[in-house]
Amino acid sequence: MKKIFITLLLFFPTILSAQTHLIMPGQSATIVSFDYNQNVDFFGEGKFLRPSYGNNINVGYVYNGMIGIDFSYGYSSYDRKETYTFDLTGEQSDPDGDPKFNFIESFRSNNPDISDKGFSVGLTYYLNAMQFNLPVNLSAGFRYGSSDFNNNALDNLEQDFYGKSYALELGVSKELETSAKFVIIPRLTVDIINEKNIYDSSLDEDGTASFNGSHVYTEIALPFIFESGVVTNLNSLSQFFVEPIIANKYGSTHIGVRFGFLFP
Repeated sequence: MKKIFITLLLFFPTILSAQTHLIMPGQSATIVSFDYNQNVDFFGEGKFLRPSYGNNINVGYVYNGMIGIDFSYGYSSYDRKETYTFDLTGEQSDPDGDPKFNFIESFRSNNPDISDKGFSVGLTYYLNAMQFNLPVNLSAGFRYGSSDFNNNALDNLEQDFYGKSYALELGVSKELETSAKFVIIPRLTVDIINEKNIYDSSLDEDGTASFNGSHVYTEIALPFIFESGVVTNLNSLSQFFVEPIIANKYGSTHIGVRFGFLFP
């Protein structure tokens, strides 16, 4: 794992919702943003634009360009296949009955029409290239999240299904000044996520069953930060930014965009 991370640092000149890579050295600022991503299929396994997507509203604060805390609330939908097969357990013992749900680690890919509502909170520490004599800016953080999942099968089964997650977030970024009135900050983010998903069941005495999963979320983005007044026509206390994104999210490719404002 150490060799892989070092290779990523050298290969990309660049955490999930923290967005404090947007802050210059020594600055303190509040960041408010919204992002949208869409599941795409580059390899022809079904529709190119799949009916899977995610939305997030993010609010964060960075102190002195070094420590950031942020809150994110989002809604996602997953429907990645044309047909599904089911490995039934417990209360779904009738293979010919309906409804069916796969309570497995890859449940987002192996069940139709799943919605996901939840929040996450992150704390991030930043190593600035100028302050620490580094070729790139680095970040490391910790994130806690909670989600509730739902679809028609879960409703008919009267199942509560929810998850809790912990993530280590690693980021690399690099400011690129331009002759235009904006700054570009290409970045790479890697999230190592451990997730516990819990659902009601008659399998255990306490009335719940659960399974754990581990995921690696990677995201490459190209933020454009515009100088005050160029796009927003607001006063010098705010800046507008927009960043195209491509990510590997729970085993499939997503493209999206994030935009928002910085309030020093």
